[in-house]
Amino acid sequence: MAAKVDDKLLLAIFVAVEGAHSFSAFMPSYFTVKKFATDPGDVAALRSGYAPALIFNLALGGVVSLLVDDPKPVLVSAIVSGGMIAPYEQALKKS
Repeated sequence: MAAKVDDKLLLAIFVAVEGAHSFSAFMPSYFTVKKFATDPGDVAALRSGYAPALIFNLALGGVVSLLVDDPKPVLVSAIVSGGMIAPYEQALKKS
Protein backbone atom coordinates (compact mmCIF):
# COMPACT_ATOMS: atom_id res chain seq x y z
CA MET A 1 0.00 0.00 0.00
CA ALA A 2 1.44 3.37 -1.02
CA ALA A 3 1.96 6.08 1.58
CA LYS A 4 -0.50 8.94 1.34
CA VAL A 5 1.13 12.36 1.02
CA ASP A 6 -0.73 15.49 2.00
CA ASP A 7 -1.64 17.39 -1.20
CA LYS A 8 -0.61 20.74 0.27
CA LEU A 9 2.78 19.38 1.27
CA LEU A 10 3.23 17.89 -2.17
CA LEU A 11 2.43 21.25 -3.78
CA ALA A 12 4.97 22.94 -1.49
CA ILE A 13 7.59 20.42 -2.63
CA PHE A 14 6.75 21.11 -6.28
CA VAL A 15 7.03 24.86 -5.62
CA ALA A 16 10.46 24.29 -4.06
CA VAL A 17 11.70 22.32 -7.05
CA GLU A 18 10.29 24.80 -9.55
CA GLY A 19 11.70 27.69 -7.50
CA ALA A 20 15.21 26.28 -7.71
CA HIS A 21 14.79 25.59 -11.40
CA SER A 22 13.39 29.02 -12.22
CA PHE A 23 16.06 30.75 -10.14
CA SER A 24 18.68 29.16 -12.37
CA ALA A 25 16.92 30.65 -15.38
CA PHE A 26 17.59 34.15 -14.06
CA MET A 27 21.16 33.51 -12.95
CA PRO A 28 24.36 32.11 -14.49
CA SER A 29 25.84 28.87 -13.21
CA TYR A 30 27.88 28.68 -10.02
CA PHE A 31 30.95 27.78 -12.10
CA THR A 32 30.48 30.85 -14.31
CA VAL A 33 30.23 33.13 -11.30
CA LYS A 34 33.25 31.63 -9.60
CA LYS A 35 35.35 31.79 -12.76
CA PHE A 36 34.34 35.08 -14.39
CA ALA A 37 32.77 37.45 -11.83
CA THR A 38 35.98 39.13 -10.84
CA ASP A 39 35.46 42.87 -11.25
CA PRO A 40 32.90 45.03 -9.39
CA GLY A 41 30.83 45.57 -12.54
CA ASP A 42 30.44 41.81 -13.01
CA VAL A 43 29.47 41.40 -9.37
CA ALA A 44 26.86 44.16 -9.61
CA ALA A 45 25.44 42.67 -12.82
CA LEU A 46 25.18 39.27 -11.18
CA ARG A 47 23.45 40.62 -8.10
CA SER A 48 20.96 42.49 -10.28
CA GLY A 49 19.53 39.07 -11.17
CA TYR A 50 18.55 38.38 -7.57
CA ALA A 51 15.56 40.73 -7.64
CA PRO A 52 13.63 39.20 -10.56
CA ALA A 53 14.43 35.69 -9.35
CA LEU A 54 13.19 36.51 -5.84
CA ILE A 55 10.07 38.23 -7.15
CA PHE A 56 9.23 35.27 -9.38
CA ASN A 57 9.82 32.69 -6.65
CA LEU A 58 7.91 34.56 -3.97
CA ALA A 59 5.05 35.27 -6.40
CA LEU A 60 4.90 31.59 -7.36
CA GLY A 61 4.86 30.50 -3.73
CA GLY A 62 2.40 33.24 -2.80
CA VAL A 63 -0.09 32.32 -5.52
CA VAL A 64 0.06 28.63 -4.66
CA SER A 65 -0.30 29.47 -0.95
CA LEU A 66 -3.41 31.52 -1.71
CA LEU A 67 -4.88 28.80 -3.91
CA VAL A 68 -4.43 26.05 -1.33
CA ASP A 69 -4.92 28.28 1.74
CA ASP A 70 -1.65 27.15 3.31
CA PRO A 71 1.54 29.10 4.08
CA LYS A 72 3.94 26.25 3.25
CA PRO A 73 4.47 27.07 -0.46
CA VAL A 74 5.46 30.70 0.13
CA LEU A 75 7.68 29.73 3.07
CA VAL A 76 9.40 27.11 0.93
CA SER A 77 9.84 29.70 -1.83
CA ALA A 78 11.63 32.02 0.59
CA ILE A 79 13.85 29.24 1.91
CA VAL A 80 14.76 28.02 -1.59
CA SER A 81 15.54 31.58 -2.70
CA GLY A 82 17.93 32.02 0.22
CA GLY A 83 19.41 28.64 -0.52
CA MET A 84 20.01 29.66 -4.12
CA ILE A 85 21.58 33.03 -3.29
CA ALA A 86 23.98 31.68 -0.65
CA PRO A 87 26.23 29.73 -3.07
CA TYR A 88 26.43 32.73 -5.41
CA GLU A 89 27.57 34.94 -2.58
CA GLN A 90 30.07 32.31 -1.50
CA ALA A 91 31.42 32.11 -5.06
CA LEU A 92 31.75 35.90 -5.21
CA LYS A 93 33.81 35.92 -2.03
CA LYS A 94 36.18 33.31 -3.46
CA SER A 95 36.63 34.97 -6.86
